[in-house]
Amino acid sequence: MIRLDPATASSAALPTVPAWALAAGGGASDADVAFEAGAALGALDSLARAQPAWAGAWRQRLALKCAAASMRLAGRAEDEAALRDAWQLCPAGADPGPAGAIFGAWRQLT
Repeated sequence: MIRLDPATASSAALPTVPAWALAAGGGASDADVAFEAGAALGALDSLARAQPAWAGAWRQRLALKCAAASMRLAGRAEDEAALRDAWQLCPAGADPGPAGAIFGAWRQLT
């Protein structure tokens, strides 16, 4: 389980995407779109590095979504609920099966 590290946790205000990057411009050029995408990625990176108290739950949710996408790409039928069940209902030390192994790998990456 990923736990909040009190040494690096931040109680400061969470970063936001700049207002100019949220403006919906209909005739934006490719360069403008790329610049705005970079601003959004910068804000997302700042948010991830700020380590708010809910970041562990966010990372676990991302791991579940990524594992479900991996299973679809592999041609398997397991959805998010099946992946979660394969991981959570597996006894300690037992083989969680292919679905649980994929989900476990994504959990370790986050």
